Amino acid sequence: MSDPRLLPYEDRWQPGIAAVIRSVYEEYALTWDPDSYHRDLYTIQETYIDTGGFFSVLVLDNGVIGTVSALDRSDHAEIERLYLLKDYRGRGYGRMMTEHFLQWALSTGHGRAIAWSDKQFSDAHAMYKRMGFKIIGDRVLDDPDDSPEWGFELNLDTSQ
Repeated sequence: MSDPRLLPYEDRWQPGIAAVIRSVYEEYALTWDPDSYHRDLYTIQETYIDTGGFFSVLVLDNGVIGTVSALDRSDHAEIERLYLLKDYRGRGYGRMMTEHFLQWALSTGHGRAIAWSDKQFSDAHAMYKRMGFKIIGDRVLDDPDDSPEWGFELNLDTSQ
């Protein structure tokens, strides 16, 4: 088996992207809603790339095993859609995708990185904390499950 590669979004990856995220939603008994809440997964070019963000896929043997994207929120960079299939967790791939996001955030001049994450995703929270992110609050997401989330922030401005 080869090592996974992190690649920029191409239309050919879209079915694999949806499959990875749907798999995680099923794992955590969350509601899959492609017509509303997950609509962005079917409009990736317009939602992420054309608005100044990015969307990347972690590919192993031509199959998508993970996703990471970002939105430019003017005053900060926000990581979005960080998902990894269960069988590939604990190998550093989540960190690799998060570092990819942080490199993008720095290269686009952002001084802060923000991540919002469902409170069930404790492995992701532990990774964020190991990477220096601090909890900045919580919220209830406007999704089909009214999911509670933690907010995390990392200061990228090294001049302070």
